[in-house]
Parts: sequence; C-alpha cells; structure tokens
Amino acid sequence: MKNINNIETVDKTLHANLRVKNNADFAHAKEMNLAAITLGELSACTCNFPVVLIQNPENQQVRPVAMFGLRPGENVYYGADGWDSTYVPLLIQRHPFVIGFDDRSDDPKLLATCLHRQSPFLSESEGVALFTPEGNETDYLQSRHLMMRDIFEGEKYTDQFVRKIQELGLLSPLEIILQPETGEMRRVAGIFTISERKLRELTDAQVQELYKADFLPACYVILGSIFQLHRLMYLRNKKDFERIVNYRIDLEPQAQVAPTA
Repeated sequence: MKNINNIETVDKTLHANLRVKNNADFAHAKEMNLAAITLGELSACTCNFPVVLIQNPENQQVRPVAMFGLRPGENVYYGADGWDSTYVPLLIQRHPFVIGFDDRSDDPKLLATCLHRQSPFLSESEGVALFTPEGNETDYLQSRHLMMRDIFEGEKYTDQFVRKIQELGLLSPLEIILQPETGEMRRVAGIFTISERKLRELTDAQVQELYKADFLPACYVILGSIFQLHRLMYLRNKKDFERIVNYRIDLEPQAQVAPTA
C-alpha cells in the first residue's frame, strides 16, 4: 500500500533541508473537541480532561478519547496563552509527523515515520532540522521516531483493552443534558463510559482476567475522569462560548450500548 496524497515517508534525500518550526502551544489543535488517546497516557489525560469512548460510525471501531469541548470546533482548554492543561495527547504532540507506509520499500505493509507535507509547521528556512549536513538523523528526528513507535504500540494495546471491555459488556452510554442561558435544553449523546454497576457484577474470574491484563485500573480511571466534565463546564463558561446555566450528567441512560467488536 502507498500513502495518501501529501503524506511522505521521511527520507534524507527528499527532506535533507527540511525543518520543523516551533509549535510549542500545539495551535493546530485549538479547534479540536476530541482527540484519540492510548492507554499508556490515560493517567496524564484523566488528570486534565474527561476521557470517554466514542464509536466510529463508518467502521464501528470504539476508541477512548480526551474530550475538550461539547461540539465540533470547540476546545475550552485552549486560549490566548495556549493549553490550560498539564498534558496534551500524543496524537496532537506528534504533528506534523504521522505513522504511514514506507514508500521506499517493496513491502506493502512496512510502516515508517511520515510527514504531512502541507503542514504549515514545515519549512526549509526555520525550525529544527531533520538531518545533519552529513545526512545523518538529528536527535530531534530520532525522538520523533520513538514517539511514533510509542503511539503504534500504544494503539495496539488500547485496541486489546477496548475489545475486552466490549466482550465483557462494560460499555455504557453517557449523556450530558445542557440548559443554555438562552435557548432550549439539549443533549450531548453518542459517547460512552465504563459502567460501574457492570464492573461490580463481574465474576471473580472476569475480574482476575482484567487484573492480569492490567486493564482493571484503566476501567476505574476512565470512570473517575467523568468528574472532569465539571471542569470542562467551568472553563467553557469562562470563555467566549454559549453560557450554560445548568447541566446534568446521565450515566446509563436508555440508549443502545456500542456493540461488541
């Protein structure tokens, strides 16, 4: 397989003079309301954001995501001074790098570190170099390789976790009922969390299975992160968004739970 347009495998011949401009505040994500995360960064994310699970309507795949806002284009954690958080998810940190296919190889399944070539953070005149004048990889590029590896391995482990909690029927729908200062009440739906009730109903053997896979702590961390929704609402009302005067968080409303993969 080959990469889609504008995705190129990092190569010293093509990118000998390419540099990555400073993007310390990750401004490219200032309008993102959700970002997929891996299980390895769960603790760092839940210290800052609500972590929920969503289902891709195209392939039905379920993924944990950090939640930054209540609707597309809304990020209440980003302001004039950058991110109002102590952590930013890896899938945001990695830009303009991405995991893609190695265009230099005949192996159609070989993966490599690639670049979004149309990213505004790529330049040939400013920023951190990818290669030395001798054509060797810089320390910066090597650190990006490590990040891509961590993301790739983290996504595989995260997929195992999601399959297991679906198999055990632990997913439960979550709804947020909002009362704006002006306008009618509305619901934010289509998101899921871990059901505390269903966790308690697991057999001893099922609990032991989760524990041995190191998935049990993740279940409780995700469930506990729902309280970060209160901080999200607080930050939202401090910014130039529609003011919410009242809200309610409904766990396990009458809705269909994401199916088992």
